[in-house]
Amino acid sequence: MKTLEELLQELGCEGSAFDSTGEFTKAGEKAYERLEHLLYDIESLTGKKVTPIIEELDRICNENY
Repeated sequence: MKTLEELLQELGCEGSAFDSTGEFTKAGEKAYERLEHLLYDIESLTGKKVTPIIEELDRICNENY
């Protein structure tokens, strides 16, 4: 299983996605926005709601980083 940081790196984040305080780096924030857009595009294609996934990702960010 991959971490959120590994997923963000696959979406173009170079280096760390989070700084020492647990906040997104600029690269991490940009990659997270790409991930959100990708999920919403999937929602448009499938009709399946992705809001619960995004909310869970937000919780992961707040808890782990």
